[in-house]
Amino acid sequence: MKRLLTLAMAGAAVTIGLAACSDTVPNYSSLAPQKVTFIATLTGANEVPAVTTTGAGTAELIREDSTSILYTIVTTARTDSVTMVHIHAGPAGANGPIMLWFFPTDLARAPGNGSGFAANLNGTVRVSRITRSGAFFVAPYTWDSLMTRMGNGTAYINLHTRRNPGGELRGQVLPGR
Repeated sequence: MKRLLTLAMAGAAVTIGLAACSDTVPNYSSLAPQKVTFIATLTGANEVPAVTTTGAGTAELIREDSTSILYTIVTTARTDSVTMVHIHAGPAGANGPIMLWFFPTDLARAPGNGSGFAANLNGTVRVSRITRSGAFFVAPYTWDSLMTRMGNGTAYINLHTRRNPGGELRGQVLPGR
């Protein structure tokens, strides 16, 4: 009986050893954080009240993981003298308070004449990251409130210019592709 038990244990050890040496690699991709993209189409018609402008733009925000968002804000038509860009709390058709500043900040100014303006811009306004711990949120807003509002479409990006200080381009942040 001892001999049979010893043979059974040896067989089990060989089976486990062979399984460990197989070429099959477990798929852990389901453990990786899923990136989520949000898009805002920036137009003067989206402003409240609407403004007439030849400017237009887009913003793409990619939530890379639970602590950072990569964002790009570009103008797709000439926009003159950008003075501020930020994200607000509020649904389409209504104005709301600022949640987070994109431009200007003390850490990064948009390209331009050094005065905080991005003059005669047709292209990239800002490419950067928002991080849970490093973002300049305006109280009472936080990372979690930003995530909630972006997810339910109650956040918008507003781009201000010298010509339209109340806002020239605006777009709701909506889940994208």
